[in-house]
Formats: sequence, structure tokens, C-alpha cells
Amino acid sequence: MLTQAEALKILNLSPEASAEAIEKAYQRLVQRYPPEFHPDRFRQIDQSYRILTSTAFLVESILTARKTEPETDLAQRLADLPLVAEEDAVAKSLEEIRTLLLVESLWPGSWNCSWKKSGG
Repeated sequence: MLTQAEALKILNLSPEASAEAIEKAYQRLVQRYPPEFHPDRFRQIDQSYRILTSTAFLVESILTARKTEPETDLAQRLADLPLVAEEDAVAKSLEEIRTLLLVESLWPGSWNCSWKKSGG
């Protein structure tokens, strides 16, 4: 399994790459290395794309951005965040996380969450 840093390197992206930049890089490389002619390279590109569009990577990039970007930029990133989950339960959970992070970015300390208090 690739790390996030390796996935970024395969797609020739910086750690600050947006979801749009990830999508464009993926499309460009898939056209350049089609699976019919470059199956191994395509597998690497596809796996990198899946890692970088996973829920875990998206949440981590949002939390990292929260520490370094102004709140208005974070709110826009959250609003633009695509739902990548296939299953309904996961998609619903991701939507709830997105909503909570958006509310917290706009009104810090305004939402009450039991896991936040317990440290777990």
C-alpha cells in the first residue's frame, strides 16, 4: 500500500493539492498511460488517486488546512469537498463530519460533541 507522500509523488502533486488538481492530474496521467498499454503504471496511478480521494486523506487535509489557512478559505474548501463514499452509511457519516467542521470553522466552540470532550 502506498503512503500519501508516495501517492502525491506518483501524480506529481504538492501536499497542498486541491481535489480539482488531484482529478486533473489523474485524468492527464490515465490518458498518457492507458491500462491497455501500461497496466503496471496505470495500477500505480489508480491506487494513488484512490488514496488521495479517500475520506481519511480529505479529512486530514481539511484539519491541516484549518491550522494554516484563514477560516473563510477553510469554509469554502469544506463546501467544495466532494463526497467520495459509495456506501450510504459512510456517505452520511462523511456529510455529518463535513457539517460539523464547517460549523466549527464558522463559529468556533459552538458545537458540543462527546468524543471531543473525552479525548477519544
